[in-house]
Amino acid sequence: MRIREGKIVEIQKSILPEKGEEVVLAEGLSLLPAMVDLNVRVANDSLTGKNLATLAKKAAKGGVGSLALMPDCSPSLDNEAAIELLNSYKGELPASIFPIASATKKEDGKLSDLSILHKMGCRGIAIESSLDGNLSRRVCEYSLMMKAPIFCRCEDVSLRGSGVMNDGYLSSRMGLPGIPSLSETKEVAKMAETAIFMRTPVLFQALANERSLRIIERAKEENPSLFAEVSIHHLAITEDFCSGFNTGAKIRPPLKSESTRKKLLQLLKEGVVDVVTSLQSEHSLSKKDVAFEEAAFGVDNIENHFSLCYTYLIKQGRLSMSDLSRVTAKRAAEILGLESKGYVGVGADADLILVDIKSSKVVEDNFSPYYNSILYGEVERTIIAGETVYKREKKG
Repeated sequence: MRIREGKIVEIQKSILPEKGEEVVLAEGLSLLPAMVDLNVRVANDSLTGKNLATLAKKAAKGGVGSLALMPDCSPSLDNEAAIELLNSYKGELPASIFPIASATKKEDGKLSDLSILHKMGCRGIAIESSLDGNLSRRVCEYSLMMKAPIFCRCEDVSLRGSGVMNDGYLSSRMGLPGIPSLSETKEVAKMAETAIFMRTPVLFQALANERSLRIIERAKEENPSLFAEVSIHHLAITEDFCSGFNTGAKIRPPLKSESTRKKLLQLLKEGVVDVVTSLQSEHSLSKKDVAFEEAAFGVDNIENHFSLCYTYLIKQGRLSMSDLSRVTAKRAAEILGLESKGYVGVGADADLILVDIKSSKVVEDNFSPYYNSILYGEVERTIIAGETVYKREKKG
């Protein structure tokens, strides 16, 4: 493969290097497009240069070359100043960060200046399913006008109440308030009907229930521009990881039962799941090393994203490598409107990862739900626009 000016310009069985070209030897490694993650947040929901740099560095280490930054941070991505702040750091980061505009302003709940935010680089519009119906309709109109997808988190806040984990036997045994599946599924049905009526492209974010995915599968027959996202965590682990009041496994939406996990994996295999996310949402120990009910929702594992996907999806025979690239790169890039990313081919952006599927590592972060787990497949090198932004250091 030959790369020039950030693009793949040639792929042949044999290519002789030209004078001055850097040669990267990749014998024994696998080459894939860099992953594209559509559901990422900055640490402690605080938009600072340091947090952006840390996030981008972790993303590159985990094989993620492009990511959609959710707007629910401080300052919120609902105004020009916040987008200007983000844009001022973007050129210095080892991963490409694309802002998603908040549909409404944090301060007063009124509609954001979506056209202006779109012109400043926002690639989509984020809404909560609980948004006022008339405002939702207007957001859909902006979405169609700007040709920008809607990123929708579906949850009935009143049904969630004070819930902190999946509603079921385990939550009862632990004496913790549960979050019923209905709080998600009813909102998915409502937003699917809205999207069908308005003909709007919608990404349903971080779904955790089989019924939600089936609703979207049927709705796609009337609006093919509907997309279902599931996190790797809901495909890999279960609510049992919350046992012992392990706040590392407290995420939103909550982890589900083993039977639900198996159903989600089957729907992934059937192609009902369009994209897989790391659901990155890092929080400091002061927000996680507390009582379970008081702990923040979130998981910090984007630096292991490829390894998690390889371990739980490829190594266990759930997907092929090409299928994995489809749900972690190609489809996500298409949704975000990044036509030259997410695939390996002449003319594509040289956003690539080299991975060693024979290597393994042990997760040493004791606040990770995967603490002490063995993960397989490590990212050896991440290349963005033809430049190496991460290279794994060899131990010993």
